[in-house]
Amino acid sequence: MLERYLGQIAVVVALLIGLAFWLMQSPEQAVIELNEAEAPPLASVRTRVDAVMTGCVRKGRTTRVEGLVRNLGTLGVTRVTVQSIWKRGDGSVVNTGLIYAVGEGQILAPGEDAMFFDTTDLRGVERCNVRALDWWSDE
Repeated sequence: MLERYLGQIAVVVALLIGLAFWLMQSPEQAVIELNEAEAPPLASVRTRVDAVMTGCVRKGRTTRVEGLVRNLGTLGVTRVTVQSIWKRGDGSVVNTGLIYAVGEGQILAPGEDAMFFDTTDLRGVERCNVRALDWWSDE
């Protein structure tokens, strides 16, 4: 009758021996090295531009979007492009456009705004949106 339990007894004995060896081992102490290096100073905002829509009006067949680009950075920027986004009433995009709000040779100084507008004759446009797409700084 003992032969029937020999396999299970062998497994239990092996587990107990393994547990005993595991408990007898001392855990290794973690080695922690402290580096006394100074953190680099946080970089100040150099270039950041935001586009804000101020109006979206449909007159007849033409829809017009108006807005402002703002230089929120610390450097003057040029060649600022804004994307106009034309949408249906359900929010799906019909088309997009590209506007140069600040052209080459013009500079938008820090803290300044520039007005822009775009129009479309697409049918089904009921909503508009804008986003600042790209800008350059020559500094």
